[in-house]
Amino acid sequence: MGMITNPAMIARTILEGSYLEQALRQQMITVFMITTSNVLSCVVATHLVLRVCVNSEHHIRADCIDTRPHVLLRAYSSAIDAFISFLRGDVRVYGGGYPEPPSEHTPLRN
Repeated sequence: MGMITNPAMIARTILEGSYLEQALRQQMITVFMITTSNVLSCVVATHLVLRVCVNSEHHIRADCIDTRPHVLLRAYSSAIDAFISFLRGDVRVYGGGYPEPPSEHTPLRN
């Protein structure tokens, strides 16, 4: 809720000819509805994440957690790599500039 939205809604309701008490009641209902929708969306999102990332024995499933950089950062990096490759005259543009995560068989450091 913004600083402009609340007074504008109350002023509009009063200018339409309603009483102040009715305008304030309407404003409280609007704020309650916005708060309720935010809480409900957070509860649903938390439930979905727990359902996907926690198994039946209440252990966190490491295979469903993505440790790569965020998708927007990867897309930005790919776009920069493609632009640099275009300027150099390279034809092949693949990857996002990030190395593949190490597998179980490759050591992390030499």
